[in-house]
Amino acid sequence: MSGHWDKFKDELFKINTREGHLFVLKPMNCPHHTQIYDRKQWSYRELPQRYATTTKVYRDEQSGELGGLTRVRAITQDDAHVFCRYGDIKSEMAKIWDIINEFYSAFGFTLTPRLSLHDPAKPEAYLGDRAVWQKAEEELRSLVKSKKIKAEEAPGEAAFYGPKIDFMSQDSLGRTWQVATIQLDMNMPERFDLTCINEAGEKERIAMIHAAIMGSLERFLAVLIEHTGGAFPLWLAPLQVAVLPVAAAHSKYAAEVVKKLKQENIRAINLPEDETLGKRIREVKLKKIPYFIVIGDAEKKV
Repeated sequence: MSGHWDKFKDELFKINTREGHLFVLKPMNCPHHTQIYDRKQWSYRELPQRYATTTKVYRDEQSGELGGLTRVRAITQDDAHVFCRYGDIKSEMAKIWDIINEFYSAFGFTLTPRLSLHDPAKPEAYLGDRAVWQKAEEELRSLVKSKKIKAEEAPGEAAFYGPKIDFMSQDSLGRTWQVATIQLDMNMPERFDLTCINEAGEKERIAMIHAAIMGSLERFLAVLIEHTGGAFPLWLAPLQVAVLPVAAAHSKYAAEVVKKLKQENIRAINLPEDETLGKRIREVKLKKIPYFIVIGDAEKKV
């Protein structure tokens, strides 16, 4: 009904039971959220409805397609859907855009939006008719224009159910990755007959917005590691401070410093005087620990 089976049936994890039943492991959350919305009839006063799920989904990727954390079979996905009236599409998508900007700025990413549109030459690859697609794509263009940002248009890169704004970023090696996405879907509400009751007491077709901030958490972590070269920002670094006593005489005080740092919820480690100070400083740099403190006579006196 959603169109996912026809589009992705060869990429699904299938399970055949002894009784001849065919099941698949959940590949996406979209149809499930439509069912949550469709559990009751909504008034226009109750919209927008916003649902978010961070859960596992599964794809039967071929072994040659797999690659570290960037392409996996079991995907942890932060998936969100907004069910709203057509008049609220722009404002709801703008809110998601703001969340994406705030999230990625914390990691030092510079994002470039891309308008991923349908390919008019291949209508059979998409749900819905040309008029629906043109209307949806104009909504996205209007949003980009309101943000006063230029966005490259990429025909053929749309989802099969609707156009999207993909947020692209480059890692430290200069490779381009899609990290976040906002997608406008006017076709799935039609297929699932999703409506609200409007001011006139009549059923009114609604729109569905798909959003993923990180998308695949595994791929996001891979891109983040490549983007930072493993040198995470201070708040994210597994170890934030290394304490290096110069000699055995400073070990006790160094241990006290580490204890006090941990009491302040600072992730600290003591690198004892087993090796030379130079070797330990080099170890800190190789491990990309943001800060280190050298404890000697002067520091001990303070």
